[in-house]
This record gives sequence, structure tokens and C-alpha cells, in this order.
Amino acid sequence: MSLNNQSNRLSDLGRLDEALAAIEEALTAYRQLAARRPDAFLPYLAASLNNQSVFLSALGRREEALAAIEEAVTIHRMLAKDRPQFFSERLISSLRLLADILDSLGRGSEAEQVRSEAARLQ
Repeated sequence: MSLNNQSNRLSDLGRLDEALAAIEEALTAYRQLAARRPDAFLPYLAASLNNQSVFLSALGRREEALAAIEEAVTIHRMLAKDRPQFFSERLISSLRLLADILDSLGRGSEAEQVRSEAARLQ
């Protein structure tokens, strides 16, 4: 969690390369933890993937950002299916980010499908 917080603060300061390095370190830890205790750590892994996607996109690395947010959406879908009261809003947020990244890659029709999914969940 500290690395995730650090990455956000670095991003706030405009230090995106350092923010990305911190979130990637957090992702390594969360992947290991989620492998052992998915119920406890998958939400943190998904949130960190979301942040990684934001940082990658801001650095112009949109294809990598797309891969990160797609993984976050997959996890959030699974979490929201089992516990919608806790994870639907996070899924909607991730879907919106996915749509934005798809738009930035010139994939507008896919972005609209994703936005429609997000709207249905609200």
C-alpha cells in the first residue's frame, strides 16, 4: 500500500517515471500476495493495475496502458460478480478508463461498447 501511495504522490508532483517504477514494484508484491490470498489482495492488485495504466497512458505508452487496464477490468469483473455492492463502482471506473484508452488508440467503436457496459452497471 505504501508503494501505491508513493506512486500517487510522485504522479502528483509530475514525476511520472518514478511513479511508474513505484507502482510496478507494488504490482510485483501484490501479484505474489494475490497468488497466496486472492480474496485479500486481488482488489489491491486491480487498483494498482489501474494506476499503472494511468501512468503508462500519461507517458504515451498506450498499448502497455491498455494491457494493464484490461487486466484490471478482468479482475474487477470477477470481484463485482461475487460482491457487486463493493466492487461495481470500481469496475465502472476501470471500464471508463479502458474506454478512454481505446479512444486514444483510435478504437472508438470498442470504446463505445465499453462505455455502454459501464452505463448498464450504473
